[in-house]
Amino acid sequence: MPVALCLFASTPDITNLGFIVRVLTGSIDELPARAVEWGYDGIEFMPDPENVPEPAAMERALQAAGAVMPVVNSGRMGVQQLALLHADAGVRGRSMAAFKRMLDFAGAFRARVGLGIARGKGIPGAGREQMDAMAGEVFRELAEHAERTGATIMLEPADPGVTSYINTMDEAMEWVRHIASPAFSVMLDTYELAESEPSIEHGIRAGRGEARHIHLYDPSRWPPGVRTQTTLDWPQIFALLRETAFAGSASVVLVPEGAPAPAAHKTAAFLRDALGESKTARQ
Repeated sequence: MPVALCLFASTPDITNLGFIVRVLTGSIDELPARAVEWGYDGIEFMPDPENVPEPAAMERALQAAGAVMPVVNSGRMGVQQLALLHADAGVRGRSMAAFKRMLDFAGAFRARVGLGIARGKGIPGAGREQMDAMAGEVFRELAEHAERTGATIMLEPADPGVTSYINTMDEAMEWVRHIASPAFSVMLDTYELAESEPSIEHGIRAGRGEARHIHLYDPSRWPPGVRTQTTLDWPQIFALLRETAFAGSASVVLVPEGAPAPAAHKTAAFLRDALGESKTARQ
């Protein structure tokens, strides 16, 4: 499977936001080099949605490190009080502007932008019809913007503890068919697969032909290959990815506790062995 292995990465200010997973932190110049040093092809970058960096700075850092950035992660929107689907029109407007800034940034690299918790937790009291109508307007506008920039949006299902809206791959795939844009697709996440799908197999097969990116960590937020005991059947997951001809990129988080570098090296070696990959930069 041709898969670029990436680390979640962000600027140091993310440590003050209480983000749900531990990620690599550093300056724009440091992040790609550190990821390569730890055994990865590149980074899944999580910019501050209200202060997205200039693409040129990231391009210089990636080239210097021989790294790639196939994915831009919009997850910081969820902890910075931004939500694309929100009852307040002002919040929606700021959120749309923030997401478009990330699409502009990603477009410079022909990268993909995840749309997961950025959509918000759901609107209390809103019915499915209301949510669908709002989502349709938001997704279409963002897909049109993505087409202009050269980026691709990846709709990410999330478990009900994160959002009440779009929890399964079947629901996400319905939206892909409904929006019908080459710039609107889906992604996989093993936490969601374990928590929200009828089975992990069902979720992976539901995204067949569309999913080109996957987050790999178990429900305890630990990356694969570090602990001997895990709630996920990693061999089964890798076998299903091979069977469904998955190709693209995969990202992992840092261990939630302890020294990150040795564990990150261990995860990279585990994944390259499991996926049959040599270390090479892929976009």
